[in-house]
Amino acid sequence: MRKRFECAGKIKLFALDLDGTLYMGGDVITGAIELVDYLRKRYKVVFFTNNSSRTKREVSEKLNRLGIKCGLSELYTSSALTAFYLNESGIDNLYVVGSRGLRREIKNSGLRIMDNASARNLVVGLDLDFNYKKIATALSVLLKGGRFIACNEDNFFPVEKNKYMPGCGAMVGAIAASANRRPDFIVGKPNTYILSRISKTFGVKPHEIMVVGDSYESDIVMALNYNSKAILIGLKGSVLKRDVLIIENLHKLLQYLKEGK
Repeated sequence: MRKRFECAGKIKLFALDLDGTLYMGGDVITGAIELVDYLRKRYKVVFFTNNSSRTKREVSEKLNRLGIKCGLSELYTSSALTAFYLNESGIDNLYVVGSRGLRREIKNSGLRIMDNASARNLVVGLDLDFNYKKIATALSVLLKGGRFIACNEDNFFPVEKNKYMPGCGAMVGAIAASANRRPDFIVGKPNTYILSRISKTFGVKPHEIMVVGDSYESDIVMALNYNSKAILIGLKGSVLKRDVLIIENLHKLLQYLKEGK
């Protein structure tokens, strides 16, 4: 195992998933604080989440409240990254299906949110008040031929142990089916856009990034697609393949790192 999975001297940055990895709903997961404190002494540390319902500041405040120190520059949320991508790509005049937090993030970046009669492009994020009327309105925007941007396509997300809620993918899927077209761009994981931004901002190469997450289909696939290494939390410790370590929980991961395995 030691020969196949090595951190020391190669990894410069740890990118840590939030929902289901460091916290579950409003509770910090056992071992998260200790792990982050240990990593900060040895590596650059950043945090990421596909959850688009809150602003970057709100997520940062939550982490700090839970005892995990996090500055705004260390946090990558799909809401903030969506706003960044829209600006970067010159996409404006937006109709937004999503939360108040997503709308606030987009407005604060200088973009214009319009009504459906004036909007030329569509943004879809997690919307807890999603309904048929919103599908119809989104369809009317897409029929104008504009861009269709999704924060992510998560099927569900954890709210507490063994309890999950429908994710942004449910909204994206309903709108995509009605319009008979796929999103033009998906900001969140498993797309590698998050890691590309981290790599550019922190000056690290893909193989110098270690991704830690609880979802193989989302976190780990993103890492592998970007040629980064990854640690999957949730099963007994063993190597799945050369660039992925599966380990049971954060406490055992910390022990693994301290022992230098």
